[in-house]
Amino acid sequence: MSRIQPWAQRVAAAGALVVFALGGCNIKKLTSNTTAKNLEYGSIALDREADLEFARYAFPASLKTLETFLVSSPDNRSLLLLLAKGYNAYAFGIVEADLEHAQIDGPEERIEELSRRAKLHYLRGREYGLRWLSRPVFEKAAHEGDLETVESELAKLKPEDAPGLFWAVYGWVSAVNLAKDDPQMMAGLPVIELMMNRALELDPDFNSGSPYALHGVYHASKPQAFGGDPKTAKKFFDQGLAAHPENLLLPYLMARFYAPMVQDRALFDEMIKKVAEADVTAHPDLRLTNEIARDRARFWAKHVDEIILSE
Repeated sequence: MSRIQPWAQRVAAAGALVVFALGGCNIKKLTSNTTAKNLEYGSIALDREADLEFARYAFPASLKTLETFLVSSPDNRSLLLLLAKGYNAYAFGIVEADLEHAQIDGPEERIEELSRRAKLHYLRGREYGLRWLSRPVFEKAAHEGDLETVESELAKLKPEDAPGLFWAVYGWVSAVNLAKDDPQMMAGLPVIELMMNRALELDPDFNSGSPYALHGVYHASKPQAFGGDPKTAKKFFDQGLAAHPENLLLPYLMARFYAPMVQDRALFDEMIKKVAEADVTAHPDLRLTNEIARDRARFWAKHVDEIILSE
């Protein structure tokens, strides 16, 4: 018995080490999952931020914190959705705002760098959205441009899948919009259109009417010779404005994209005035969104002659 005991002790010790190691991994994952719920609940704090300059520096720190927890729990849907939304919001609200300023003031090197960064973050938002959906067949087909499989997989999605699908396609189409001279990126447009249409079908009111805004901008951004359609763009903007007057991005985006498409200065002024005169404190959970809309509206009001010809 005494000769067997040391061997048994060694086995028991080895087993304890394995259990301890596995327990450590499980504890990290459990901690991440528990924290993720708190982070998801508390993420509204950034949505309520009124200071754009403060948000500029808060975004990167918040996103890297989320990714730190994601390392221990790579399939956590709360973290993935926060990252999908966060990277898209940072790219649009901060980086692309700087890009618009650079496109007016230069220099060319800054324009190129900001464009690169915006595309990078938009595509991160896309990838996190696709990971949240957790549909490898769909993701593979989307990247390969397999339209038949994409349509088949999209048909399987349910309204509760709308968040991941929306942020994935939002990031993708926004990156393409900044890479119109890249044939490889432009080749994704047929898949993007299918995804956009399905996101609208699943939940047009998601994120305060963001699918309406996305469709409006998409149809207003394309030249008519390449399928841009003013009537379709206006339809989506009008629907969004009627359903979600609290979201000031809708009138801002209509001024920024649709009004220049049809060269309607009166409409531009009307939409900019709507944003300027709105009470941004009336909807606290949209405070950052509406501050971004107001800031961008002020910028383009000063530079309207760059996008709408004087009569």
